[in-house]
Amino acid sequence: MSASRSDEWLVLRHVEHEHIGTLASSLEQAQFQHRYVDLFRGDPVPETLGQFYGLIVMGGPMGVYEMDRYPFLEQEQKLIRRTAEANLPVLGICLGSQLIASSLGARVFPGPVKEIGWFPVEVTAPEDSFTAGLPPSFMGFHWHGDTFDLPDGALRLFRSGLYENQGFRWGQNVLALQFHFEVSPTMIEKWLQDEGCCAELAAIQDINPETIRRQTAEGAEKLEELGRQIFGQFLKAVTSDK
Repeated sequence: MSASRSDEWLVLRHVEHEHIGTLASSLEQAQFQHRYVDLFRGDPVPETLGQFYGLIVMGGPMGVYEMDRYPFLEQEQKLIRRTAEANLPVLGICLGSQLIASSLGARVFPGPVKEIGWFPVEVTAPEDSFTAGLPPSFMGFHWHGDTFDLPDGALRLFRSGLYENQGFRWGQNVLALQFHFEVSPTMIEKWLQDEGCCAELAAIQDINPETIRRQTAEGAEKLEELGRQIFGQFLKAVTSDK
């Protein structure tokens, strides 16, 4: 690893319950640490990555287009763009993937229907180094209502039946995932009990929290296994100097 970069990743967090989850073990295995910037607590977004090794941008209930309500969204996009163009590692999950797409010039907009719960995900680039060895399709966990166009130069990695763009790679240093590889049963239960999440579910008649709990018991272990695989391959690709 270059002497000018530390062994820490900077993590932008928008709400407390959307943390890096099972990704923490992949970072630890690769001998990395992480530090949160808690935007919901008023922590400022740094202008540059500084000494941090890479940038992780997590999910949240806001939309990329709500910069008038959440000014930090614009600051995040500037940091993402600078980091990506400097060929430093960037990983975005859910809202984080949308912020990456927007920072790279793509449109982010509300989708036709909210995708919440367990739904199949298809691998669209099975020969790519980031997705190599993943099954052709698997059950992923979703909690989003927005989507994005692919940025210029991006390679689509995943799709679902409801959303064509579920993840992409940009260059060799940027990975954007619309759905969630990082969740554990404990995390999902906290989401289901969160006041904001409960209100969102209550407004959607065809989503049953008990169905989500049952499917979590059935699918979480396999998703965690696949998460270790893709996070491990991403970290291997972006840490050749470590």
